[in-house]
Parts: sequence; structure tokens; C-alpha cells
Amino acid sequence: MTQRPQVIGLVDFGRLVCNGDEAFSREWLVTNGIGGYASGTIGGVRNRRYHASLVAATSGPSVRTLLVGDLPITAVYRGLRYPLSASRWRDGSISPRGHLWLQRFYLDGAIPVWRWAIRDALLERRVFMIHGENTLCQHWSLVQGASPVQLEIDLLVDCRSHHALGRLDAPSPAMDRIDRGVKLAWRAPSGPQELFVQCAKCVPSPRGSWWRDWFLADEAARGYDAIDCLWNAAMLEVVLAPGANALLTASTASQSERFPDELLDAETARQGELLSRAGFDPVGPALAQLAMAADQFVVARPLRSNPSKLAPSIIAGYPWFGDWSRDTMFSLPGVLLATGRAEEAKSLLSAFSQWLDHGMLPNRFPDSPGDPSEFNAVDAPLLMVIASARTFDASPDPAWLTELWPALEGIIAAYTAGTRHGIGVDPQDGLVHAAEPGVQLTWMDALVNGRVITPRMGKPIEVNAFWFEALESLARLATVLGKSPQRYSDASARVRKSFGKFWNQQRSCCFDVIDGPDGHDQSVRPNQLFASALGDELLPIGQRRAICDCVMANLWTPQGLRTLAPQESAYLGTYGGDPTSRDEAYHQGTVWPWLFLPLIKTHYLVHHSARAIGDFVFPFVNHLREGGLGSLNEVFSGNPPHEPGGCTAQAWSVGAILEAWAWIRAREAQPPRARAARLAGA
Repeated sequence: MTQRPQVIGLVDFGRLVCNGDEAFSREWLVTNGIGGYASGTIGGVRNRRYHASLVAATSGPSVRTLLVGDLPITAVYRGLRYPLSASRWRDGSISPRGHLWLQRFYLDGAIPVWRWAIRDALLERRVFMIHGENTLCQHWSLVQGASPVQLEIDLLVDCRSHHALGRLDAPSPAMDRIDRGVKLAWRAPSGPQELFVQCAKCVPSPRGSWWRDWFLADEAARGYDAIDCLWNAAMLEVVLAPGANALLTASTASQSERFPDELLDAETARQGELLSRAGFDPVGPALAQLAMAADQFVVARPLRSNPSKLAPSIIAGYPWFGDWSRDTMFSLPGVLLATGRAEEAKSLLSAFSQWLDHGMLPNRFPDSPGDPSEFNAVDAPLLMVIASARTFDASPDPAWLTELWPALEGIIAAYTAGTRHGIGVDPQDGLVHAAEPGVQLTWMDALVNGRVITPRMGKPIEVNAFWFEALESLARLATVLGKSPQRYSDASARVRKSFGKFWNQQRSCCFDVIDGPDGHDQSVRPNQLFASALGDELLPIGQRRAICDCVMANLWTPQGLRTLAPQESAYLGTYGGDPTSRDEAYHQGTVWPWLFLPLIKTHYLVHHSARAIGDFVFPFVNHLREGGLGSLNEVFSGNPPHEPGGCTAQAWSVGAILEAWAWIRAREAQPPRARAARLAGA
């Protein structure tokens, strides 16, 4: 009996969505835990270069290769042919229109499920990947029917970076017949690559021609080339009897010994275990669906000290991001700790400590083989210290902390002494400054033609909130290990004493950056919330209440917080267009969902209402059904109707909602007297 995840009904569409244009804008995603994925629209139209049936992680989680672009299906039933796929072509036409036979689409946990109604036959497909392998599985079932159905599956392939489009002059693969299917082999510049496509009792027929002139609408809208092509290697015929199942696999290794229900049962059992560990079942399907989404970002990365061994990392977003240190550390409390995965958090932090260099983490891991070279994230190391403390709180482990301790101390020492890009502590006030012309150092890191859009040189407020929290964390952890906390508590006391410099009396909120080349930056931005979210540690209650009012009046939207208030002259309310237009707006008014986390903390500590938090979060329950199905987008436009943009699945969007829920739950679970004392700032 197949074990099913306990997520039912949240993402579930009938013909009204499945047979209309909405079927081409709602996107599904499956992942394999090592960086590989498959994605597409529920109606079958490929809108992105990243819409593919198999993108394999060929060198760590960041280096990914598109191997199977599409698997168009035609069903032959009672002598008639029924195309089940759809494609948009260069002239704008959509042909075939197989989505018109689609009766239902839904998510079973994280597994997308299609059901086509063809006369009296009901045909079902489930798509998933084998965890830890570059193997895509399509599980087909003829749920009902008076006669067998014959499936004709075109195998459309390439061997290219998932960032690239197809080229008609690209070398075609060599093909051989093997047990249950075909083997394709390329001589790629990066080395030989093999693909095995198999299904029991399938009959392959060689093809050998290009399918060309796909029009990828989302690529065109984002200002990129949008015409694609794929190599039709073969057509596979599979016959399904009524009530029978078949498993089609596309993999970088042979799957001759695999059986349909065995693999499906293993994946659904794995997802069920994740939900049990997270403990969200009594809460409702939205959090459970977010726990499934969080799992998609968790990947394995080779250890720096021993590349033959793997440790967890967190992909920043699908489909195009790799793992970025800042995103990883921001996301860790929600993606791992809130879902009951503290042991993986420990392994991740230990692994990332090996990449520290002069107290800094690599900003990102490159999309090609080789070590990272960009160390320009001023916040990432501080966030690592904070994440380490939260991980220890979730799963106290003195041996692990002792091993990690030199790395954590090294971060504080490097910032105190000064490190690259002008990052260091001002001896006059104990605050962290960061400044190097032409280098983007904070999370507001857009760069256009060599120009940093939001340079924020000086002392950014959120960096200093993180600096304070990191110092407080190390002081507390030092005591746990029997070490003196004095230097950390002394340093945090200096930050606390100096933090009043950030208050802007004229605007009744905080400066975004102080002591910059042009003085203080009084732009109304959300970064001040990271200070107010710490309660009375850095800001008194009156200032925190004023910040909450300011943010709600100027930055709040139902989908997150604007990065800049609309009344500011630099505000850009629409996120879209070509890369330059998008990057110009990225942090100049664009809405980011993850910023709800410090707002929720601030609002709760000021207004003492958990019910209000539910109203903040509810729009995201709807959004789980609107864009990247079962997940949350990276950004939204600042102006109504706040159209989604960026990645369709973003780790810190998902992680922020999960962390906020866990944070509120922990505080509401306190005894009434203790809760009242905390809310009063005692």
C-alpha cells in the first residue's frame, strides 16, 4: 500500500484552470536533493529555458545540465489519437492543445499529478525525482478504461547548461538500444555525458531530427532570446492495460532494476516522514505544503575538506539560483530548524565554516566547476553566527559547538580587526562599517553595468543589528562552553549604547545607513525592522512602535514589504522588463515576502496580537496556488496588483513564513505571566 503525504486539497485544479490560459502560467517543480530538478507548466507549454523534464546536477548543486527538454505524449485509445501535450511556437500559436483533455491537476505532497479524461478512459501521471539521484520518474496509470491505451512519447533532448538555449549546430548524441529503452551519449566540452531513458516493455523507434522554433514567452518578457530547439532522439511506445502502471525513467544511470510502485512508495514515504518530523499536521495544509517546499531547497554539497563526502546546503531559489551564503543563513532557521531538521543544520554550518576566509563566506558558489571567488556579503558571516546559536538552542550539542567555536570566534575577530571591502568595526562607537566603491556588500546587491544601485556605504542598520545579535549569541554560547563571555558582552554593550545614532527624529523612524560618504541616508526602507525585531535590546518601545507604524503605512503590501517607500524619488513600483529594468527596481520599491519576518516579530512585540499575524500571512496561502505551485515567489511588484516576479520558488520567502510561525508558536506557548513579562519588555 502506497504511503501518502498528509497534504490534500491545497493545490487542486479542475477544468476551469486546466483547460484555460491559466494552465500555462502556473508552474510545477520537483527536485532531487542534489541540485537537479524538473519543471514546467501544468498545461505543458514551456515558457522558460528552465522548463525541462530533467535538469541534472552534474557537478555539485550549482552546476546543472539540461538533458531532457520535453517528453510530449500522444495517447492512442480505441483507434483515435489524443495529444496530451502543448507547445507555443515562434508565430505565437499553441499546438497541439493537449491541455483541453486535462480534467484535473493537483499536488500530492510535493508530487504533481495530472489526470486526463479521454472518452471513458482516465489516465494519470505522477512526476517525481529519486532523492539523491539525477533520475526523473513519470509514473503512469490507466485508472479506468474499457481498452488498453498506447502512449507515444517523443524524447526531446540536449546537453547544455540549464541557463542556455538550444543551438541547431550543437552535436547530436549517439544512441544505443538497451534493456527497457535507449542510452544516449554526448561528447560535451565538460566531459562525456550519458542519459538512460527506460520503461518496461517499451518499444523505441529512432528519430534524429531537430524540433525548432519553440517560443519561450517568459524569456521574451524578461528581455532575453526566446527561441529554442531540442533534438528528437527517439519515440517510445508503451502500452497500458486498464488498471496497470508503467514507470518511465530518464537518468544519468541505468534504471533496469527499478519497478514502478517501489520508487513511488519510497518517495511518498520520504515526504511523509518529513511532514511527521515537522509536526505541522494539526495546523493545516498550508504549513505542511510549505514544509514540502522547504525540502526542495535542501541540497547536498561536497565538503571542501573531503569532496567525496557531502553535507547539506540550501539552494537560494529555483529555477536559476545556486546556493548563496547569505540566502542560506537567512533561510536556515525556517527551512531546517522550523521543520525539525536540526541535525542537518549542524552539518551545514560545519561545512560552511570550512569556506571562511578572513572571517567572510563566499557570496555564492559558481555555476561552473571551481572554487568560489566572490567574498562580498557583509551580513552572511554574522548571520552564520546567529544561525549557529539558534541551531544550538534547537538541539544542544556541546561537542558540535566546541568544534565550530574557532570559526565563530574567527568571524568576530576578523570584523573587529577589519577585513576586505572596508568591512570593520569603528573603534569610536563599536558599530560595523562597510564601504568599497563599486562593490555591493549588503543584501540590496543589484549591480547594473558596473553601477551599484543601492551602494549603502557606511554603517547599514541591519548589519549592525546582526552584529549586535552575533555578539550577544557568542557571549551566551561562551558561557555554555565554560569560556569567558566578557569581550563579546562588552562589545555588544558598546553597540547598544551607540545604536541611538540610527534614530531619525524628523521622520520618526531609523536612518537606513549612517556615517556614509554623504552623511546619513534617511530613505524609508524595511532594514530597520531587523533592529526593532530584537525587542528592547536596541530600541525603546516608543521608537519600535513608531517604526511599526511607519512601515505599515509606507512599505506594507499583502505580499510582503516594499524595499523603498513610494514617496521616495528613487521609487520604482513595477518589477519587470529586461535585466537592466529589473535590477534597477530590485531594491527600489520591489516587494520581498521574506521581509515579513522582522515585521511580524516587531508587530507582535508592539501590539501583542497573534491573530493579526494570521491576517498578514493569509495572502501567501492563496499564493501557493497562483505561481510556483506549492511554493512562494522571490519578489512582487511594489504597485498593485503586486504581480509576482523573480524565482518562482525562493528559499528565504518560504523560510521566513515557517520561521515566523515557529517564533509566534513558541511565544504563545509560554505561561501567561512569562508571556506578559516578555511583551512588557521585562
